[in-house]
Amino acid sequence: MVALLCLLTACSHTGGKTKTSAEVLLNERMATVLLRDGRYAEAEAAFRESLKSDPKNPDLHDGLGVALLAQGRVRESIDALDRAVKLSPEKPAYRIHRAIARTEASRYTEAEEDFKWADSSYAAEDRLEIAINRGRLRQRQGDFTRAESEFTMAMSLDPKSAPAIMGRGVARESKGDVAAAAEDYLEAVRLEPKNAQANLRLGLTLVTMKKYALGRRYLERALELDPAGETGVKARLLLESTQGTK
Repeated sequence: MVALLCLLTACSHTGGKTKTSAEVLLNERMATVLLRDGRYAEAEAAFRESLKSDPKNPDLHDGLGVALLAQGRVRESIDALDRAVKLSPEKPAYRIHRAIARTEASRYTEAEEDFKWADSSYAAEDRLEIAINRGRLRQRQGDFTRAESEFTMAMSLDPKSAPAIMGRGVARESKGDVAAAAEDYLEAVRLEPKNAQANLRLGLTLVTMKKYALGRRYLERALELDPAGETGVKARLLLESTQGTK
């Protein structure tokens, strides 16, 4: 860790030395790797350091915004993403990321505006991200029918997208269609057997359908996958509440 931080920050300032373009590029790439690996606090620090040398790079502002959002710092995230969009208003990815942040901030009208603007993109990855996150927006708005449609659209673009399948399952469950939701959760578990949340939701829907023995199997798996986390806590409570049922 010390060596990595030295690479990203202190080493480039030794003796007042000015960073070369190669050093700047290396720092920017390291920030992206940290973000990709889910090391969000470190990614934030790396993006901020890179911005000192390259303050007009919209990718860095976007990366910083995503790292902040992943840490739950929504207002700061929107500020960073605003800068990315201002520097490069034509790039759909920045708009999509800002729409996600705005959704988290309950700024639904503005999120809709960003999604609508990003609809101009024909890139497959943009279309998938828009459909999934517009589905999440619909869920936040309580419009589960339209949410289901958005997630179904996402699945037509990528039938193996676990986030899309899980999202549709949640929308269906919220509508009261528990059996259809269970089918989606089962598919998510097939795609990602170690997805604790998918196992939890599948177990819960099966218990709701009075398939107690089968439901408990998935709840036990969820607890095994996340014994100390929130998902594990919920699984443990459900297991306790269904103890003795058949």
